[in-house]
Amino acid sequence: MRLFCFPHAGGGTAAYRPWVGALGPEIEVVPVPLPGREARIAEPAHERMDTLAEQVTRELAPSFDRPYAFFGHSMGAGLAWEVARRSAPLGVIASARRAPQLPTRRRLVSELPDDQFVATLRQLEGTPQAVLDEPELVELLLPTLRADFALSETFRAPAGVKLHCPLVAMAGEDDSEVDSDELAAWQDATTGPFRSRWFAGGHFYLASGAPEVLAEVRAAVLEFADRANLIRNP
Repeated sequence: MRLFCFPHAGGGTAAYRPWVGALGPEIEVVPVPLPGREARIAEPAHERMDTLAEQVTRELAPSFDRPYAFFGHSMGAGLAWEVARRSAPLGVIASARRAPQLPTRRRLVSELPDDQFVATLRQLEGTPQAVLDEPELVELLLPTLRADFALSETFRAPAGVKLHCPLVAMAGEDDSEVDSDELAAWQDATTGPFRSRWFAGGHFYLASGAPEVLAEVRAAVLEFADRANLIRNP
């Protein structure tokens, strides 16, 4: 199976590179590069979730020739859900984000002045401090970072639209960006089986690479395959 992994706001494929080969021989981890960062830095970042999801779905379509699932963290969880409703994954793992049908209940970071915006990025700890300490790098990345936050903060799923596949929701116990009700609400984002799981850590609990996190992701993907009768039991 292939597991396509979508990044958080301002993030890229680097966050998932340690996962490549770490989920076992049955699971090919595919970090998804998005416009506006890394090798695609020259491309404008999207400010709307629907247009980004449409582009990503088109680009990934040739790789849907094997059974596949999606993993998304924070902004990436919303993107995973949107791409999933345009395709046919065996399942979705949503990490560190409120359910897509819920509006944000927090202040809009994307509308802050530059100095406050960068200060908020430091607090969230999703952008390397070494990058934020380089004014030229910040100036280069600021349009993409703002676009990502605007996209993530304004995204809300169309009323009544649901997936029809299994969904697993995950989050850190100390995450100030998602609470227990917001995580549990992912159950209403699909007609398929649902479960949730909490881990030690904050919004970027994935960064520690804790074995239990990787074990949960692997178990979820194999569970998706099992439900689709792709695993043959002896």
